[in-house]
Amino acid sequence: MVVAHSPYPQVMITFADRSLLRWAVIGDVAVLAALTVVGFATHSTLDETWRLVVTTLGVLAAWALVAPWFGVFSTEVLTRPAAVWRVAWAWAIAAPVAGFLRAWVLGVAVSATFILVTIAVNGSGLVVWRAVYAAIQRRRG
Repeated sequence: MVVAHSPYPQVMITFADRSLLRWAVIGDVAVLAALTVVGFATHSTLDETWRLVVTTLGVLAAWALVAPWFGVFSTEVLTRPAAVWRVAWAWAIAAPVAGFLRAWVLGVAVSATFILVTIAVNGSGLVVWRAVYAAIQRRRG
């Protein structure tokens, strides 16, 4: 029997145990939703409920689709502050996905400014939150 070997690395999505994962997901959702609301507040557009909902759900959907591929829900990333850099890379890919989802649902052009600001602001928020979370988990373990 001949076994063919792929020249491409195998990608394996791994998740931490439920207790670690639950709080990471809750924190991620809280950070991303809060920063979206803050963004709308700074632009005085909180009354644009449909845009707020679409933007928030787009950001969360993009994160849910992209983040697992970068291992950001693995035990290693959730317990080692030094591994939090993966969160930044994952968000750098998820933000454009969110921007395209938002544009598609709202029927507007893709905004490069939205994507760049979202990369910077939400990425910073996620990295800080995850670094704190990993440090807390590191001390517990």
